[in-house]
Amino acid sequence: MSIISSIPVLKGHGGTDLTVSPEGLLLRSRHDELSIPGEAVARVRAEGGSVVVELRVPAGAASAAHRIEGVDAFTATAFADGVNSLLIAPDEEIDGRTLVVLRTFKTRWERSAMRRMKWAALGCLAVIVVLSVIGGMAGGAVYPVAIVPIGVLTGACLVLGGQELVAWAHRRRVRRHGVKEFARPANLPGMYLYVDRAGMARTVSSFASGPYVEVAYDPEDPADVFTVTPGLWQRLTIWLGWFLFLCGLGGVAALVAVVTDAFGS
Repeated sequence: MSIISSIPVLKGHGGTDLTVSPEGLLLRSRHDELSIPGEAVARVRAEGGSVVVELRVPAGAASAAHRIEGVDAFTATAFADGVNSLLIAPDEEIDGRTLVVLRTFKTRWERSAMRRMKWAALGCLAVIVVLSVIGGMAGGAVYPVAIVPIGVLTGACLVLGGQELVAWAHRRRVRRHGVKEFARPANLPGMYLYVDRAGMARTVSSFASGPYVEVAYDPEDPADVFTVTPGLWQRLTIWLGWFLFLCGLGGVAALVAVVTDAFGS
């Protein structure tokens, strides 16, 4: 399947879109991207404000399809007609379900971690404001001048260091208790493919050399995957996390000393 300029891009609900690529179709959302090769597509149907991409399946197998909702009806029809005109029936039976690849941009755990970091950063900011007010009232304007920079550096070290330590514990848990699979090289350098329990092919990045790499993923979220053997960068980041966290604890001690001095002045 090749790109045809007359085939429109479909925009659906929740930031989803469906486009034609040189290899087939790309169904994107805010958090992931589904790659559907042209040979895996049986046909595309326009159903009012939605478009259904039907996959080729062996005779007697259950049907499989992917859908995008909330598209313009006229655009949906033009898209379906344009894609269907490019489809070529394969010479042999194909199971399109095995050809579809899902690439996740951010896992559920990563999205939760980002929210925790934002709340932790806001909490640190609130503490800095409170300590600045207390220091200023107790000892004068010089104390807020000292508290603010110390507090900002302390908060940054605690948030970043703490986040890396929590992430390390999460990776360790997944590697120990997750589902283990062997991933095969994909077409892109540093990219491997593994298949989860539901039969979905997914991507994982690794710069290991060899015909395969062993990975482990969270059974509750198969996109949450790590190589079983940690890479060099992950080994370095855990030491960086400890260093930042310890610096943050030192900053807390410095803040306590400044506020105590303000009350003693």
